[in-house]
Amino acid sequence: MPWSEHVILQFEFVNKFTTDDNEYYAPFCVLLAEFFPPTEGYQISPIPRTQAFPFMYVITIIAARRQVPILFVEIKNYIAHDDAVTREQADEQMRLKFLDFAEGSMPIPKLYGISALGTQICVYEYTAEDHTLTPARILPHPSFVTDIAPKERWNLDIMEPEGETRLKEVVSHIKEMISELLD
Repeated sequence: MPWSEHVILQFEFVNKFTTDDNEYYAPFCVLLAEFFPPTEGYQISPIPRTQAFPFMYVITIIAARRQVPILFVEIKNYIAHDDAVTREQADEQMRLKFLDFAEGSMPIPKLYGISALGTQICVYEYTAEDHTLTPARILPHPSFVTDIAPKERWNLDIMEPEGETRLKEVVSHIKEMISELLD
């Protein structure tokens, strides 16, 4: 089922070639609110930009009188998709955020993170049981130039059917895990 008209409209208002990350914040907030409505116990928290981290949303569910992180989304502009250094920074920032979450108690078996470069996304998955994170880190070669965050990782456009389907699969899996947590 395609995105609702109001989600599509939000993303259509964004100039795809803007260099301002801020233009994507509202559309992603609308999209996330459609998946995770506050009336169902979800909280979408904007985390302001700092020197170390770009703007991101952390989505939690209120369970047993505590906030349980279930997803986070880091947002940069589409122009970053063609910039190897910015992709490398995005990848590193995602890994550091997973490290923050992994240090605490994780009551769900898998934590997802989405790195969005405009509407192009890379889905990260951290499995609590064995502490694995995908996609795997690409280490730089000591003698050769290495693209350690290839743009092919951000190969899903959420405004296209394949990207929309993948994002909906992630949300569906998150909601399955939460239902087990709330039972």
